[in-house]
Amino acid sequence: MSVMASQAKSVTLWLPELLVPLSSSDLPETDVKALHVPALRTLLSRADAFPAKTQTFHETASYLFHQTQTLPVASVMASVQLPDYDADAFWLRAEPCQVIPDRDTLVMIPPGDLAVTETESKALLEAFNAHFAEDGVQLEYAGATDWYLRIAQPVDLQSTPLSRAAYQNINPHYPKGNAAGYWHQLMNETQMLFFTHPVNEARRERGWPEINSLWFWGEGRLAADQVEFRPQAKIWSQDAYLQGLANLAQADYSTQPKSYQDWSESALSTKGGFAHHLLHLTMPTAGQQTQSEWLAGLQTLEKAWFEPLLLAVKNQDIDSLFIDVGLPKRYHLKPKHLRRFWRRKKSLARL
Repeated sequence: MSVMASQAKSVTLWLPELLVPLSSSDLPETDVKALHVPALRTLLSRADAFPAKTQTFHETASYLFHQTQTLPVASVMASVQLPDYDADAFWLRAEPCQVIPDRDTLVMIPPGDLAVTETESKALLEAFNAHFAEDGVQLEYAGATDWYLRIAQPVDLQSTPLSRAAYQNINPHYPKGNAAGYWHQLMNETQMLFFTHPVNEARRERGWPEINSLWFWGEGRLAADQVEFRPQAKIWSQDAYLQGLANLAQADYSTQPKSYQDWSESALSTKGGFAHHLLHLTMPTAGQQTQSEWLAGLQTLEKAWFEPLLLAVKNQDIDSLFIDVGLPKRYHLKPKHLRRFWRRKKSLARL
């Protein structure tokens, strides 16, 4: 048995939305049948499967890292993105977005579709802060699409996560609470301010989508007793929320490894090791890649991750493997499960 096995490693492999394209009616059945990913099929077919609730990215992140509740998104992300982060403040994310008319409603287009530049972002933020200076509403810049609002005291506010409001009629998704009218007015006034801004005049001339609104969400103040400390765990990810989660939980953190080999070499070189590794691997979403690119990406993952992970479980280098690939089920695999020879490898479409 290897050194890794003696440390009884528990690994969570998380690839959000990896297999979501399987549910698309546009994906030819011949392409699905042609997929050669035997290791992935074995991992999922031999594992115990559990129903997965429909959750946002941040709800899933907190769950997979064994938190008893979803930690406030804005506060967790601000803790790593802002140098003067104040843990006692109430935080909101304010993401520059686009709203477009659709009959008698407005539909929100998320910032990821707008290619917002740093120069554009800073210019719009400065205009917002100048306009609302007398009201004491000042946004803080952390990145082209990462703006924050710091409030000294908690406010009664219930927002809709950006991912759930994206591409939707925004009327049912405006902030709710005692001051709901204020937030609605603030968003409307921001739309008028941004519409006439030179940034959007230039975008209209080029035929680019406008950056004409803000989406406030992720509210909360982080209390110390909300966090489950996990000093024997480690997160591997490029995501700011997961980095903040690791820091707050007193866990270790590293950026996303390129392959299983890169990860295992680093994990094995860590003196004492960690009892739990959360591996968050990013890849383009269904809307960011063609079908052929998605199929090619799966084949790459098969070689870089799924084949060596299957071997690691077989050799008991990994004692427990928990898998989330964006399906309505999550999968838990232990070495003994690989002896379930009666469980034939299912096609990905039938998992």
